[in-house]
Amino acid sequence: MKNVAIALVFVLFGLVLLWPYIRLAFLRAVVPIGRGVPGVLDERVSGDAVFYSGQAVLTAPAAGTISFRVKHGDSVRVGDVIAEIGDTDALASVADNLAAAQAQLTEYEAQTAGSFRELTRKIQACYENAVSAFYEMQIAFASGNPSNYLEKQEAFDRYVDDLSQNRAELMALEDQRSRLVGQVEMMQQVASSSSVKILAPVSGIFCADVTAMDPELTPANLSGMDASQLAVLARELRDATEYRVQDGQKVQYGEVVGRIVSGEDVKFCLTVKTEQRPDLKPGNRVMLEINGSTPVYCTISGVTDGKPPGYSVIAGEIDYLAPDKYVRASQASLITRREQGIIIPVKSLVEKNGQTGVLLVQKTFAVFHPVDVRMIRGDQAVVQGLSETSEIVLNGMKFFEGRRVR
Repeated sequence: MKNVAIALVFVLFGLVLLWPYIRLAFLRAVVPIGRGVPGVLDERVSGDAVFYSGQAVLTAPAAGTISFRVKHGDSVRVGDVIAEIGDTDALASVADNLAAAQAQLTEYEAQTAGSFRELTRKIQACYENAVSAFYEMQIAFASGNPSNYLEKQEAFDRYVDDLSQNRAELMALEDQRSRLVGQVEMMQQVASSSSVKILAPVSGIFCADVTAMDPELTPANLSGMDASQLAVLARELRDATEYRVQDGQKVQYGEVVGRIVSGEDVKFCLTVKTEQRPDLKPGNRVMLEINGSTPVYCTISGVTDGKPPGYSVIAGEIDYLAPDKYVRASQASLITRREQGIIIPVKSLVEKNGQTGVLLVQKTFAVFHPVDVRMIRGDQAVVQGLSETSEIVLNGMKFFEGRRVR
């Protein structure tokens, strides 16, 4: 008994001496402490995307031997000579193509002449009505009669909306005519030469690497595709073999010989699961991340659900995509929201008196500190109102508030 008593005394004495270390080890094991990190969280949906309209595909206007005047990667402007085809048979082929282009332009002008005159008349009438309504609105405002002013303002807004709509329809007609005129002028320039020239239709970067599928990437071909067809097309584009037409090579009429990547008005179709699709409407501005690169801004142009059931197609237009970033198809993520701040674990958040906060470590005690939770994604949250150097309790059980945690 004496030996036991002596041993017990030594144990108790040791516990007294080692208690600070024992308590520290216990708190470290039970109360994890750490810091948040500055960063960004975002809400996104990902899927296969097909891109088009950001490049102009160049085809041979006639059969013959091709000779390039620019190199792969060169910057070109509208009208620059990309290549020449120097066979006599090619010139006859160009004459036929010129006649076909002129006939197409004449037919289009005949078909749209009535619409052009009617839209011009409507635009003139809307303009005159809008000007008259504007002066009436100013008179009503000066008279101090609110109801009369609102009535005049509504009339003015209607005339302005009608004017904008009619102008948009007229511009659509003229844009198509301008394209046809450009084709005729280009063919005329080609026909007047001793050789067949391939001219740049747009400004951009000449790319000699092409695929047999490049001509298919047009709004007309893609507009009618559903989600399953677009997903298949995206895989085929990624697996498509690129080839390059060599200088001095024989080419056939209509064969793809190159492309010019402008990066302007690049359109895309993104396939996603409907259950994951964010609430988007035409005109919404969001960000698009292409294959993990820096996001670019884009505008949503349309959302189609249920084709096939369970899948959706989100269509949009990118303001500008650098030519070296342009791809035909890629995995892409649509970012609908992005928040920046201090990223902390969700389990570190606690509630107190209707406020959300964290347990901030001040010296050795945990003190409730309110924060502004900007976004929660998975097991992470991005907050504001917290410094990146602040230490917090990573497992924010409310029991620790006001208690010693280290």
